[in-house]
Amino acid sequence: MARVEAVVNSVSLRPDILSRYPHEFSGGQRQRIAIARALITEPELIVADEAVSALDVSIQAQILNLMMDLKESSGVTYLFISHDLNVVRHVTDHVAVLYLGRIVERGPTAQVFAGPAHPYTKSLIDAVPKPDPKSRRRPKPLPPEPELYRRSRACPFSPRCGKANDRCRREAPELAGIASGRMVACFYPED
Repeated sequence: MARVEAVVNSVSLRPDILSRYPHEFSGGQRQRIAIARALITEPELIVADEAVSALDVSIQAQILNLMMDLKESSGVTYLFISHDLNVVRHVTDHVAVLYLGRIVERGPTAQVFAGPAHPYTKSLIDAVPKPDPKSRRRPKPLPPEPELYRRSRACPFSPRCGKANDRCRREAPELAGIASGRMVACFYPED
């Protein structure tokens, strides 16, 4: 019981919550409990799939800060899966961008966000809203994704890519190194 109370305390909850029922907790408390449940086994790795997507923005920040504090204090590593690029930028050291289940780019987060090499990564980053009320910029939407390219040998992104050529429509590029710690699956990565 002492171990359980210590873990509950480590996620900023009081031990008196142990006698409560699940319906009595807020969303933020439930997320803290989920983190405590993961931590109780003293793992080296925690997979966090959309860990904060259903939470209010202020609660998201609290949970993300808690996760980062726990990372420092316990040495746990997170595999953080998210569609929210602002969250990804805030909490990760390395990032992998997937398109149709394939990694199309990976590398140190700061480098990928500063200079995306894959056209899909670039379009994702360009689509993130900027907190500037004067900005009327609207990202150019990608064309729809044709079903046939999901099963073909071509680059899966080629029907939506402005750089695609005949080679892209015939074969899919392999994930290859482009710089220190950076990899991209594109024949014509951004400079």
